Amino acid sequence: MTTYQGIVCAQHRGAFRVWLPQENLDLSAAPSGGLRRLLEQQQTALVTGDRVALDRATDTGGAARIVSMAPRTSVLSRVEAGRRGKPQPMVANVDMALICTSLNDEFNPKRLDRYLAMSDGAGMPAVLLLTKADLAPEPEKWLAPLRALRPPRAMIIVSAHTGQGIDELRRLLHGQRAVLLGSSGVGKSSLINALLDEQRLRTAHTSAYLDKGRHTTTTRELIPLTGGGFLIDTPGMRELKLYDSDADAAFEDITALATGCRFGDCQHGCEPGCAVRAAVEAGQLSAIRLDSYRKLRLEQANLKQHRP
Repeated sequence: MTTYQGIVCAQHRGAFRVWLPQENLDLSAAPSGGLRRLLEQQQTALVTGDRVALDRATDTGGAARIVSMAPRTSVLSRVEAGRRGKPQPMVANVDMALICTSLNDEFNPKRLDRYLAMSDGAGMPAVLLLTKADLAPEPEKWLAPLRALRPPRAMIIVSAHTGQGIDELRRLLHGQRAVLLGSSGVGKSSLINALLDEQRLRTAHTSAYLDKGRHTTTTRELIPLTGGGFLIDTPGMRELKLYDSDADAAFEDITALATGCRFGDCQHGCEPGCAVRAAVEAGQLSAIRLDSYRKLRLEQANLKQHRP
């Protein structure tokens, strides 16, 4: 059997595209019966970014069988809709999460907290990409809550329209494997087109109503980058239920304050002697940030109870 090494670059239901870096081509492929059974036993599935071995002996022109999957170096997962506590892998083998939010009414700190907790849980560095900078006449009002994040987060202000921040982002991505995350309409596809300096992905104009873009990405697609590495574009997620998340790592400021609470198991609600709630009352901590932390901690606890 002649085998080739590749990376899953796109998925649509049970069909896959696999990129062969050495040949710089991608082809259609389907998992073999043996691999399907193994994945079912492991309660996982092939995703974009997985490194696989292909059997192309029967048709070197394209169609192939995926016969094995290499161990993953990293994986981002969420809870699958409709299946309590079951993980749904999203992407694999990436080094960095690029979390996008636009500097307009789409901006949502609680959603960013959720993405950061997911990347922290996967042990993956996260960088905030602040898009549509050309539409933000007063960017500081959006940046202030991000500068207060603890631990501090790297940020790049970008505009696909003017080119602001694009060169800085190219330098960051050189030789890296990254995933682009964010809700629908934040300009991920426009950003990728600007990075590649071509209209690689379809985009939608920003609507005048609420200054929001429309959803255009429908599958997780791996895009090779010049200089090595790749970027995985993902569809916007209306709901993100976390699986392997780390609220404590994403809220370092709150966990530091919690060491001063009277009770070691303080939930920072109505307990007496709560140092975290005292910081909120003193204006040293945002009540919105504390609410986000408590919700994520409760979600993590509920998920652990229902895991097999």
